Amino acid sequence: MIVIGVTADYGLGSRIAEHMGAKYCRFFSKVFPDGESYLRLDENVRGEDVLLVQSMAEQQDKRFTEMLMAIDAIAEAHANNIYGLIPYMAYARQDRRFLDGEPISARSVLGALHNAGMSKLAVIEPHKEEELSYFKGKSIAIDVMKKVVRGAVEKTGAETLVAPDSGVSGRVKGVAEELGVGWDYLEKKRDRNNGSLSIGKGLGDLSGKKILVVDDMISTGGTIVQASGEALSKGAVGINAAAVHLILADGAYGRIKNAGVGNIFGSNSTGSKGCEMIDVSEDVAAALSPFLVD
Repeated sequence: MIVIGVTADYGLGSRIAEHMGAKYCRFFSKVFPDGESYLRLDENVRGEDVLLVQSMAEQQDKRFTEMLMAIDAIAEAHANNIYGLIPYMAYARQDRRFLDGEPISARSVLGALHNAGMSKLAVIEPHKEEELSYFKGKSIAIDVMKKVVRGAVEKTGAETLVAPDSGVSGRVKGVAEELGVGWDYLEKKRDRNNGSLSIGKGLGDLSGKKILVVDDMISTGGTIVQASGEALSKGAVGINAAAVHLILADGAYGRIKNAGVGNIFGSNSTGSKGCEMIDVSEDVAAALSPFLVD
């Protein structure tokens, strides 16, 4: 097995290779003056099983195109099998048609990867596990939330986990029970006319408690800001936040910090700067090893 970082594996690929006892290398890459990507692999992969690692957390179109190019290069180099690990998969939100005329982008992306020559695919915390059915080869969703939350709790001494919406509350409850800490959740209401959010079910008394707000992904930060404000109003004395994927778009980092959040923790599925990264490579390698040999 050879693990190959494409252009955006954020160091995760090399750590996974170390845990799996596999060789690691990276594509050489550059950008042409017109913005197009160039890739080249200076490694002999003939007859080898190859795991390509590429996150799509930023410059999504570019990272996706580079993954397709990488698959083509590996196929041309006569590798035995081509596998993929996507630490963060873009275009996953549109996993069904909501309005007439829309594409199902998750199907487009996953279908293209398989059609290009990838036979197995692992995705860390996809938007919905069901969407992986659009990939016609074998696929697996890798859950690392407990690893991220455990690391954040150990570093902050958080006593209560807070789920910022009911959708993630079940997972947060399970993690809290395993770690032996308390938990609570918010229930949001969205105005159908203007899209604004309000709180339906609030939090209980948090007087003197250290809080960790937990979500699967932080994008614009609005949910974390709302949950942090509610926690402060209920007496919390220390608030930190944790999520598997840190996208932090459109000034989210500043908004979250201004809301009174101390540290923001996340996995190394993305390259977000200024945050506390929890390395999930050991858990990912443990999930990959049986999946890739099956």
